[in-house]
Amino acid sequence: MWIELLGKSQDDPQVKAALAAAGVKKLPKRDKDDPSVIFELKGQHLWLEMTDEAYQNDLTDQDIGEGPLLLTSVEAALSPGKPKGGYQGSLPLGLSAGMTQADVRRVLGEPSTIIDDVPADIWLRDGLEVNVTYTQDLKFQTLALTLPRVGS
Repeated sequence: MWIELLGKSQDDPQVKAALAAAGVKKLPKRDKDDPSVIFELKGQHLWLEMTDEAYQNDLTDQDIGEGPLLLTSVEAALSPGKPKGGYQGSLPLGLSAGMTQADVRRVLGEPSTIIDDVPADIWLRDGLEVNVTYTQDLKFQTLALTLPRVGS
């Protein structure tokens, strides 16, 4: 559900309804020096990032803080090897909990960026950055889908 809302404003009725259904009564305030705010959906092992519209879309006619926040990223934290805990919902792109790095790469193909020390892989798919991190023994640990910033 959250993926379809990426890029939509905090004022969008669908975003408002999804946040309310997730128990978010009020969006956290972003720090003055930070164009984004990241917050957890309690009990769901999901984190959302909402970014100032002027910053995200590189608007020259609007200052940061003047416009709404846009939903720009959703991250699911899995609990590899643990029967309970971690994100329990379905995952997009043919991914599933319990996969290894080799499994993820079989499904998504060769990543555009490989970060060995984290370890993590990044792909660009359908206008989204797909970031997968792994445990040290290369089990699928987190999935973040992020709307890239305009001009980046």
